Amino acid sequence: MDYFNVKDKVVIVTGGSSGLGYGFAQVFARAGSRVVLVNRSESKGQEAAEAIRAAGGDAVSIPADVSIRKSVAAMIERVIERHGRIDVLINNAGIIIRRMATEMTEEEWDRQIDTNLKGTFNCCAETATHMIRQRSGKIINLASIAATRAVIQTPAAYAATKAGLVQMSRVMAIEWIPYNINVNVIAPGFFETPMSADLRAQHPEEFVKIQQQIPQGRTGRIIEELGGVAIFLASDACQYMVGQVIYVDGGSSVGDGRAQGRLAGAV
Repeated sequence: MDYFNVKDKVVIVTGGSSGLGYGFAQVFARAGSRVVLVNRSESKGQEAAEAIRAAGGDAVSIPADVSIRKSVAAMIERVIERHGRIDVLINNAGIIIRRMATEMTEEEWDRQIDTNLKGTFNCCAETATHMIRQRSGKIINLASIAATRAVIQTPAAYAATKAGLVQMSRVMAIEWIPYNINVNVIAPGFFETPMSADLRAQHPEEFVKIQQQIPQGRTGRIIEELGGVAIFLASDACQYMVGQVIYVDGGSSVGDGRAQGRLAGAV
């Protein structure tokens, strides 16, 4: 089990104050990692870090806007000053604006591209600069099943950012192989997050349809059903995995839950 040991590893989680990011932060803190939460909102980041410390974990918050390269560079320097190294980067920061393509403004398109795609690029590039010097590191980028599937209530702009993130990750993975840096991608399906809660509140009928399309018939649980995948990708057990996309989606990337229901009814 030592292969899966992430104790004392320095782990950066962007968008770490809520949703998937906060779930990842909790999982790594419980595993003994030294967690750095990165958020635009300093107050939310501090609140999340304090909660993790209160539970016995090692966590600090360093604010940064991932869409601005200088802001990311300054954050990375603070991490290096504090911990001396970076072992794992989890690029989780992202936004979604639920509008049809004909209704989405140019500003809304740019915000999603800047945060989800450019922000991930900025964090990867700045972090890899230090990992190259270390000759080691793990980078985990968060995509979505929307990178390859047209999903109800998932706008074109958001899907484009996630599809771009997947291919960008593959190229970076090959580029940084000589430095013992592993870049891989997690593509979650629908999990219980503030984003999914907003969708449930604003479009309850569509939310039901989405759940019906999931073969397991429900949304996922972050800590119990996603955290272990991140621990694996961050550990020595993942040394030979490069540029891969792992879908954690209750079967959504494999088939349609409604078809399963029809088959079950016919038996």
